[in-house]
Amino acid sequence: KRKRRKKLVISKYFIIFVFKNFISENMDLTHNIIEYVNCCVGAFANRFKLSLADSYAYLRRFDGIDFLIDCYAAEHTLSIEDAVEDIAILCQKNGGRIGC
Repeated sequence: KRKRRKKLVISKYFIIFVFKNFISENMDLTHNIIEYVNCCVGAFANRFKLSLADSYAYLRRFDGIDFLIDCYAAEHTLSIEDAVEDIAILCQKNGGRIGC
């Protein structure tokens, strides 16, 4: 005789609860990344005496913004000064001339 498996019954309310929490956590993370990148762009502008627009354009062109987003998990644990130093070095390796 075969044993019958019990069916797993998941409430639609449980699924909605999990989905809402997942979305909420991702929105918080996205917000934190945006604030962090914004802060780093401003610090980069101050350090190299650039406007915010010029700083952003430079960092976008030489992959500094992508680096900050991709490496947020590690970079946000460092000081802003260290992050600015990291993106300045990265941009120089990608052809940028600021900080040479």
